[in-house]
Amino acid sequence: MAARSQETAFSPNGQYFANVSTDSRLKIWECESGRAKQEFIPASHLSAACTCLVWAPSKQPEQSGNQSKKKRKSNGEEATGVAGSDIIALGTASGNILLYSLNRAELVHQLKGGHAGKVRSLCWNQDGSSLFSASSEKKIVEWDAVEGVIKCQWKVDKNPIFRMCMLQDNCTLVTAGRSIQCWNVETRSIVATFTGHTTDVAHLLPVYSPGAKGGYFLTAADADRCISAWRFVGEEKNGQSQASFTLQDDPLNFTVSRPISDKDPVVLAAVTVTGILHVFEHHLNGRSKKPLQPIVKIHIGSDVAGTARPLPVVSAYACGDADGNCVIVYGSLVRPGFEKMCYRNQDGMAYIVRRDPSSVDHSKSDVTSSALKLRTPILPADVKTLAPEYMVPMPASSEVGVAVGRKRRTQNSESNSGLVSAKDSLPMEQRLSALNLDKAVDAVAPPQADNMAQLLLQGLHSRDPKILQSVLDRGDAQIIGNTIRRIPVQAILPLILELTRMMQFRGHPNYSYAKWLRSLLEHHAGYLTSCPDLASVLTPLLALMTARTSLFPKLSQLRGRLHLMLGELEHRSEKEDATTTELPATALLVYREESSDEASEEGDWPLQSGSESEDQWDELSDYGENMDVNEAKDDSEQETDDENNSEEIDEEVEEASDNDIESVVENGLSD
Repeated sequence: MAARSQETAFSPNGQYFANVSTDSRLKIWECESGRAKQEFIPASHLSAACTCLVWAPSKQPEQSGNQSKKKRKSNGEEATGVAGSDIIALGTASGNILLYSLNRAELVHQLKGGHAGKVRSLCWNQDGSSLFSASSEKKIVEWDAVEGVIKCQWKVDKNPIFRMCMLQDNCTLVTAGRSIQCWNVETRSIVATFTGHTTDVAHLLPVYSPGAKGGYFLTAADADRCISAWRFVGEEKNGQSQASFTLQDDPLNFTVSRPISDKDPVVLAAVTVTGILHVFEHHLNGRSKKPLQPIVKIHIGSDVAGTARPLPVVSAYACGDADGNCVIVYGSLVRPGFEKMCYRNQDGMAYIVRRDPSSVDHSKSDVTSSALKLRTPILPADVKTLAPEYMVPMPASSEVGVAVGRKRRTQNSESNSGLVSAKDSLPMEQRLSALNLDKAVDAVAPPQADNMAQLLLQGLHSRDPKILQSVLDRGDAQIIGNTIRRIPVQAILPLILELTRMMQFRGHPNYSYAKWLRSLLEHHAGYLTSCPDLASVLTPLLALMTARTSLFPKLSQLRGRLHLMLGELEHRSEKEDATTTELPATALLVYREESSDEASEEGDWPLQSGSESEDQWDELSDYGENMDVNEAKDDSEQETDDENNSEEIDEEVEEASDNDIESVVENGLSD
């Protein structure tokens, strides 16, 4: 789900209705009168929000008369226990578990040390002696609810657990995440596995039927328009669902009755996210081949003249009596309306007109009613608060103030009040140290609002621009995403209107506002598409963005052309730098010919065409032709001289060879 929904639960007997708001305030309503019974505000309701709640089971009455008498006698003693009492278990985001008593109107226990992460689900066993909790760190802890200590704990599989419940055999614990698993509490091992949901299981509820050998339980997953019924009998692997209850939309919450005998059907009252109540009656005695349809669908509308506005059903409790009654909670959780009606008297589709509870004047009833008990956080004696005059730590306990006041009254007769003011209780040294801004005072730091979602909701409710700017000016994507995911759906449209108003001003803060708007559209797109007033809300924002971005195409074209021009100029400059080489200023090597003067005297002549006239060129050409003819003659004469010389050399060689031969013959003959 995009935003954390408010947790609601009926007491086991259906007498009280409890809900935890988004700011972690516990409210308990009396269903018969419709009045608020109690309101409890935890001390850490802003820093550690309440994530889940569950009522302790009611103790079953004894059948024997003697035992019933003993029970009446010891009724006062049982009020201090857990089973059969009015204990509400609250899981928090810090990992602690709070046990609140309706009779005492105070906390009975605060279970700590079991979890380091957020508590996702809680469930009791049948007698209320043990409380099971599952957290985001994939661990199950069994608590002793009477003593407030840990009995045992064990790790689960890789997938996280979102819901838990205990079956009627009181030894099988069902956990639901991506898959459904049944655990044996004594051996802490998996005894059965059920598959059939493609998304995370968001709802899990056990079904208690008399005389049943196995345990039934109901599940519903996100984006799944049905409720599945499962049956656990012994060890099963990959079991299949026994029945499927069809809904018109995704379920918001549902309750199931506890039949008195085997002949009575199981009554299922399911409320969808659109505020429509679906009531089913079915005997869980085997597998059903076809999906089950509700016997009645109840719509509630307001009686305001001229406007037909629906009143959503918030929750419903199936009484399971012979008359077919159910308790319906409608309107809003801020001031809900309660009504007990018989659903069997209605047709298949029932439209009921009721008065909006928020429009009823409750001022008289609130003044005359003394049943409402407000419990605010009780601060311990060692807590220090900041005095508004000097911003230094002051004792928070009233007893300390009274004692000091009495002592001060004896010294100062002019003091008329029993308590001493902050100015009189501080010595001069501490006052001067408080005025020194450069010196660090050893005091407790003031509290900081770390929960941005609560701060944003406070700013939207009070319309304080300073609070809204302190939240919306942040541009961190992680902070924006976490805050948007935590706000309820009721704050989406006011946030869009506030962002539209703030984006009308020009400047750099619009960059962070655009991030908030984009994250809002990404995480809550499903709710916005189903909102009927979406067009009227987004039309001003669309017109504003259209006017702001009208020149954007032309600017993009201009930017592209400038980019091309600058790129071409840069490319040309780089090319010229690569081809151009600098020559050295002085010559590295100088060569001179030795006969340069002789050659210039014999055969060189000037060839500059710019210094001679046409007549000089003719003379030079004639002179060149004569030179060519003389050179040709010299070459021919040289060739003839070379031939004559070669013939003379040949004759000499022949004569020398003949002389050698004659000398050899003569020497041989002489020998």
